[in-house]
Amino acid sequence: MSASPHRRPTGRRRLALVGAATLVAAGLGAVPLVVKADAVAPADLAHGVLPARDGWAASGSGTTGGQAAAAARVFTVSTRAELAKALAAGPADAPRIVRVKGLIDANTDDSGKPQSCADYAAGTGYSLDSYLKAYDPAVWGRAKVPSGAQEDARRAAQARQAARMVFTVPARTTVIGVPGTGAGITGGSLVVKNADNVIIRNLSLTDVRDCFPQWDPTDGSTGNWNSAYDAVSLRGATHVWVDHNSFSDAPHPDSANPVRFGREYQVHDGALDITNASDLVTVGYNTFSNHDKTMLIGSSDKDTRLRVTLHHNVFRGIVQRAPLARVGQIQLYDNYYDTTASEGYAHSYSVNSRAGAQVVAQNNYWKLSSDRKTSQLLSGDGTGAIAGSGNLVGGAPVDLVAAHNDANPGKKIKTTVGWKPTLTAGLEPAAGLPAKLAVKAGAGVLTETGGKAPAPSGPAGGRTLTVAADGSAAHRSVQAAVDAATAGDTVLVARGTYRETVNVPASKHGLTLKGATGNAEDVVITYDNASGTPKPGGGTYGTAGSATATFSANDITVTGVTVENTWERSAHPDVRDTQAVAVNASGDRQKYLDSRFIGHQDTVLNWAPSATGQYRQYFRHCFIAGDVDFVFGNATAVYDHVNITLRDRGAAAGGLGGYLAAPNTDAAKPYGILITDSTISSPAQPGSYYLGRPWHPGASAVGQLVIRNTSLPAAVKTEGPWTDMGGFSWKSARFAEYANTGPGAGTGANRPQLGPDQAAAHTARAYLAGTDGWNPTG
Repeated sequence: MSASPHRRPTGRRRLALVGAATLVAAGLGAVPLVVKADAVAPADLAHGVLPARDGWAASGSGTTGGQAAAAARVFTVSTRAELAKALAAGPADAPRIVRVKGLIDANTDDSGKPQSCADYAAGTGYSLDSYLKAYDPAVWGRAKVPSGAQEDARRAAQARQAARMVFTVPARTTVIGVPGTGAGITGGSLVVKNADNVIIRNLSLTDVRDCFPQWDPTDGSTGNWNSAYDAVSLRGATHVWVDHNSFSDAPHPDSANPVRFGREYQVHDGALDITNASDLVTVGYNTFSNHDKTMLIGSSDKDTRLRVTLHHNVFRGIVQRAPLARVGQIQLYDNYYDTTASEGYAHSYSVNSRAGAQVVAQNNYWKLSSDRKTSQLLSGDGTGAIAGSGNLVGGAPVDLVAAHNDANPGKKIKTTVGWKPTLTAGLEPAAGLPAKLAVKAGAGVLTETGGKAPAPSGPAGGRTLTVAADGSAAHRSVQAAVDAATAGDTVLVARGTYRETVNVPASKHGLTLKGATGNAEDVVITYDNASGTPKPGGGTYGTAGSATATFSANDITVTGVTVENTWERSAHPDVRDTQAVAVNASGDRQKYLDSRFIGHQDTVLNWAPSATGQYRQYFRHCFIAGDVDFVFGNATAVYDHVNITLRDRGAAAGGLGGYLAAPNTDAAKPYGILITDSTISSPAQPGSYYLGRPWHPGASAVGQLVIRNTSLPAAVKTEGPWTDMGGFSWKSARFAEYANTGPGAGTGANRPQLGPDQAAAHTARAYLAGTDGWNPTG
């Protein structure tokens, strides 16, 4: 990296750097809890109300939520503690609006410190090992549910978690995500209990994980693990509008759950459950993805009321209950169902009508995976009914009930209902739903004026574009598929070697580039440009331009592929500028998972097009190889559980192995590059490699790099693994280690170490949270 990959301004003054840990030590980090009240114009999104005739919630008095809230009752919250305080602020019956800004982690204490399952269990006497021993079916049997000391301890630990992550939403309340901030709640449950007139809008609701699921050997023929929390739970609630939210288990899919007692250790419950005589509910323009038991309408077969409308929702990668209807008058229109399995969530059925439920299904669209049949879309016990028309499967009209009944003569679904829908605002033919709902459903698509943006800030598409070098797929090259893709699509690449350069521009936000086999070694994207390689039209490529793959879009995911730059110095002795990038990562909220990135000099560029802007990139379970400055740049990047190889340059380098990292983080940014919980290996001779040096193209660049909890090889210089660059002293940069191990680990004057308090501020979550609370770490 002899030159900046992009032209950057240089500053004229040196900034004094004060870390977060320093502020806390100085007494400046303790900020009192304040829930801000905002004066908001009545015309803004937060004061919006459910339109007329928009489903059952528009019936009678309609649904207005906190629309009438006084200025002092409009709260903006960004932490768990602020959210809890805003929802509890008295008087209880006065309208309120709670604006969620950024992503709130519900599993935190009042100071914002993350709370783990172990924290909740501490002092209760609960341990999973003890619980498993006590209720092993071989010991406990299968005739009764657990009771006794360990079950009591489990309940106590579960209650401690519930006290942190369950939020009760009172009547006459609007809870709404602030557009453009990545608004949402992770690990939290919103409960509307015996309350009327509530609106929940524009939130990403993810990973509501129960640390302490209960084993019930009497649940089914083989028993089940049952968890306690839904992302949104309506219990005895009336006049509720749930609009433009996204629900998923991410980033902890069910495939990550272990098996105990022969059954999945299920830590997720419902996404949105509507039970205990809830009534007059409209659920519209939401996205439900990668979840098992998605939506239960009715707590038992004897529940009552339950008049619910679902319209213009997307159900993708859903196993079942979309919805399961017990009793009630359930209206389904213009919903889009994609039964393609995702993240291991294999489709079972979409809609279940039982216990006398009367469902009217109009103009819904199903996309079938290759292993599913139309007869498998519905389910029932023989007592429920489903009527309706205009439903399409793969674009063709079908009689869903007839298909089910032909295949299930013993559990036929009835076809007549005793009511007729009249509240059907926006009812439209099903044919246009796949294209329309790819844009409009889910969180993040509302604007402050209440309209809908042309595309969300994150993944929104749904198409899969296939690539195979042998011509057996729709596209022969990766770039051809990228060119054909729109925001939110998936480019699925078959086994093979693809000699090409790939460019994903900023307009393709939310794109996923995925190797079809799941093994990165099977799917290889390769090229061999260097910075000094002549371009066909004159000049040379430059460092950034040498990249085999350039990812400029926000919210992209790259998984299961190899990207390599095979340019060799020895083959091009005439080329002076030898930087040869494999991956140019230059967007925000980018994820690189289970992939391989291989080169020599400058393998991975972590780049912030605006030096002080927010650009975050997360690498997990990846392999990275290089020899000179091969993890470098000015973005915020986390390398988590990766394997890094320091390549041996041999005698040609005069005994100098090379340099791992070269950050040029802007001085205004607290976080640059973090390598954590990883393994670094090398065939190079002992004591020949530097961990890093500070790239200093301008006065505002003061590199920041922490390597922690990582195994270091003998190739690392134990006495002094940091070195100067271009006349800029490494001691003026922000380099540190913490709790590293292996033959290359060490301490001393030339190996700055973080203290425990400082280490708590240098975690993957801290680096990546930014202004929107992004947390891809799981």
